[in-house]
Amino acid sequence: MKKVIIPTDFSLNAQKAIDYALDLFKNETCTFYILHGYHNAPSSEMSKSATQKSLDILIKSLELQNEDQDFYFEGILKTESVINLTNHTQNIINADFVIIGTKGSSALSQIFIGSNALDLIEHLENSALIVVPPEYKNSSAKEIVLATDYKHTFTNAELSPVLKMVNLKETTLNIAHVKTEETLSNEQISNKELLKSELKKTKHHFFEIELQDNVAYTLYQIEKENQNIDTMVILKTKHGFFKQLLRENIIKNLSAKIKIPLLVLPQVNN
Repeated sequence: MKKVIIPTDFSLNAQKAIDYALDLFKNETCTFYILHGYHNAPSSEMSKSATQKSLDILIKSLELQNEDQDFYFEGILKTESVINLTNHTQNIINADFVIIGTKGSSALSQIFIGSNALDLIEHLENSALIVVPPEYKNSSAKEIVLATDYKHTFTNAELSPVLKMVNLKETTLNIAHVKTEETLSNEQISNKELLKSELKKTKHHFFEIELQDNVAYTLYQIEKENQNIDTMVILKTKHGFFKQLLRENIIKNLSAKIKIPLLVLPQVNN
């Protein structure tokens, strides 16, 4: 049985994440853990009891709407931050994915600046995170692109969420090498060969793209030039272009826009 964590603030963007998850796992047996981190503060719009009632209503509605699916729903409400509640729940249930919606425009900068999405991207532990932009619409496009600079040695554990996604979508995994130099180092060549070996049982394709003005814009170009892409994948590392991507998004005038889900993989230390 698949297990999925979905934080919610009862907004339309949070519902977008739920709808995405229901569609992604439509052919699976799955338990969805719908989380709400309650803020016990004078500025809170609802009391905790009222919030619990809203969560109960949401769970009941999801159960009724998905009676013909092999789905199970569990609501979890705690007085703590979204990131702490998500990490705590993940440590207990070991979910396959955490899925969250984003607010505002789909500018990549908005995905990373502020909000619960930023906290989860930076501080979520031991779980793959899918970030669903509000403009995303399900379509026939379903190819998956993993962006890498070959400076990291991928492990099977790190690739596992991607392979799960490939199986769910019955599609091809495209490996996009973001070129940061003209020739590959010996380490990069070795990492590429190891990646090929890890993917030998998976339909895959390698291609290259030049690094643009910044990493965020480069990811946007990958999406723009490949209309069949449904999901972009990056690995969360403490160095390399993931760190650069987070730093770039502090720039207020970043114009890159991406309208597809972003899958952020956790780095697994050996």
